[in-house]
Amino acid sequence: MLRSYLLLAALLGFASPTLAAAPSVSPDPKTLIVSDEELSRARDLVQKLGSEAYAEREEAELSLAKMGRLARVALFDGLHNDPNAEVRTRCQELLPKATHLEMKARLAVFLADTEGKFEHDLAGWNQFRSVVRKDWMLFGYLIWSDHSLDVPARAMFAELISTQANRHILLTIGGPPADLSGLAATRRQELYSQKYPRVMFVGGAMSRPEQREPTVADIATLLLLESRAGVNFVPPRTAPISTLLSASAFARAAVAGDERGKVCQAIATAWFDSRHDALDMYYAMNVANNLGLPEQGIQLAIRLLQSKGAIPAYRGMAATALVRTGNKSHIPMLEKSMTDNAVVFTARKAIAGKPGEVETHDIQLRDISLIVSLLLTQQKPEDYGFVDQYKAQGVPTTNYNYTRFYVPEKERDAAMAKWKEWRSKNP
Repeated sequence: MLRSYLLLAALLGFASPTLAAAPSVSPDPKTLIVSDEELSRARDLVQKLGSEAYAEREEAELSLAKMGRLARVALFDGLHNDPNAEVRTRCQELLPKATHLEMKARLAVFLADTEGKFEHDLAGWNQFRSVVRKDWMLFGYLIWSDHSLDVPARAMFAELISTQANRHILLTIGGPPADLSGLAATRRQELYSQKYPRVMFVGGAMSRPEQREPTVADIATLLLLESRAGVNFVPPRTAPISTLLSASAFARAAVAGDERGKVCQAIATAWFDSRHDALDMYYAMNVANNLGLPEQGIQLAIRLLQSKGAIPAYRGMAATALVRTGNKSHIPMLEKSMTDNAVVFTARKAIAGKPGEVETHDIQLRDISLIVSLLLTQQKPEDYGFVDQYKAQGVPTTNYNYTRFYVPEKERDAAMAKWKEWRSKNP
């Protein structure tokens, strides 16, 4: 399935780099409907592709080629349903160009519809618009949709399809999610390599390829692709998304506060919601605040903290993020982790009077969850038996990270008991 989408995308590369609808193009997609007469003529010609007479086969093929996009449906049916091998072979040769012309026509009509008066059956557009509209589906039925950003969404989609690389992706995006994973990983790595090109040696001389910053359209298309790939997407470890988004044009657009920025934020939010890989969630958590989406950052922190398969250090950093951005409403979620004894960090403290000797204290996830809950309720962890490793250095408690406090093993149960007592009085 993906191969056919990629073939279509490649064919559209024949189009000019800048897609612009000619003034004479109608914005109404109904003008693209093939008449019954043309369809019937195309089907008759397809049958002649299997004629015993060579000249008749050649003439039919030439006529079908001249029909262009008008013959696409008949060629598709011939390729997949005709029992004659000669017919199938010739249809296979003719179909790509007809499909290319069909999609080129659809793009032209879409761009001509500058006011968005019509519905368009255009690969990638419906998926893009659904993300911006925040469509809420239930059992395959649309329950709710926000149309307030339809105009800027259309303008941005036109921007996305204006470059060949992004147009290729948009035309494949309707394919099976499992098939999109490899494409998403390749595209992310490609953008990363363009932003941070490697030094090359040609003939003994050092050469560095020209650096290229990803555009708003590049990042928007990538995020849309990765969100469509969903759980099937495994991000390349060599190309962290935070590096691509840091100080990027997309990040600047997202925080601008205008309608275009809101479209960018909608795309980013859909991407945040689709993150399942622990490392990707960690990077996304840090990116959310930079894009002016603190609530999405909190939700990512909560999901990461609850992800038992994640590296404990990532879960600890998620709890740390909640100290900065969370509130008391997140305490019930934190309490679910107060029985998790996964070791996140081991604190080492020199023993007074014994040079070279240290005592170690394991900082467990349950300790961190309790500390965060105490800080969110304006309590002092020291009152619960925790030791502040940075207090002697004069570092304020507001500068919290998951390595700051530890609790001696013998004090842990008492700390948990004291918390439960406090909670019984402060539900």
